[in-house]
Amino acid sequence: MKKCFWIFPVLLIGFLSSASASDIPSHPLLEQARQAKLERFNYALQHGAKIELTPDGKTFFLLWYPSSKVPGKPVPMFAGLHGHGSWAFDEFFLWHDALEKRGCGILAIQWWLGGDESAEGYLRPREIYKILDQTFHREGVQPGTVLLHGFSRGSANTYPVAALDTYTQNRYFALIIANSGKANADYPPVHEIIQGTYGEKPFEGTHWATFAGGKDPHPERDGIQGMREAGKFIEQYGGTVDLAIEDPSQGHGGFHRNPANTEKALDLFAQKLAENSPAN
Repeated sequence: MKKCFWIFPVLLIGFLSSASASDIPSHPLLEQARQAKLERFNYALQHGAKIELTPDGKTFFLLWYPSSKVPGKPVPMFAGLHGHGSWAFDEFFLWHDALEKRGCGILAIQWWLGGDESAEGYLRPREIYKILDQTFHREGVQPGTVLLHGFSRGSANTYPVAALDTYTQNRYFALIIANSGKANADYPPVHEIIQGTYGEKPFEGTHWATFAGGKDPHPERDGIQGMREAGKFIEQYGGTVDLAIEDPSQGHGGFHRNPANTEKALDLFAQKLAENSPAN
């Protein structure tokens, strides 16, 4: 696909220290993201994030590695699913500092297609997982070394994505964070789990952390009530909830507003990485 220079203002070029305009692919959705989140767009490029279009040309994703990465040697990875009407640049911005300190790479998928808010306006879990699998395979990411995080609508999709990971026997995920979004039985990909498409125990062997804010405006779906139901759903289908964070002072999006929440989840991820190490 041809590169496009003119859609990026001259002012933007001055901000880019780790990427040039010629490194940025041309895509209407990417231009929409740039306009919506210019500061976070610039932040990602300044810190060395690479923007790639998906093979089908439908959307894009960000791929980034920490400064500590040794060429040819895999590192633990973070895979992020943003919330509704949001952008992959948000996931990168919110997680970058903490993951740099812990030596983890980032794969953030733009799974909202920039249009309406119906289910058709987003990638389906099978499409999300295909991007994850293809990229991880290409990059040499090892089983049991990935942290999957989904926020809000992204959280609601972690359940079928996790089921696909188990069903394919890839088992990339050492830990899954369901952040403020339960599994809704009315959502067809979740209904596939319930009806046994992926077997009786599609979460068997998976480990989870959940987050809920006590001031979430939708407690029955995204707040404490909803995420307690999510924990029961995970355990019903064979998974283990190792950490259930309930922050009474926070609302929707409160996971990152309290750094202690992020550190608890990353400490658990480090523990799971150690348990999955070939030395154990």
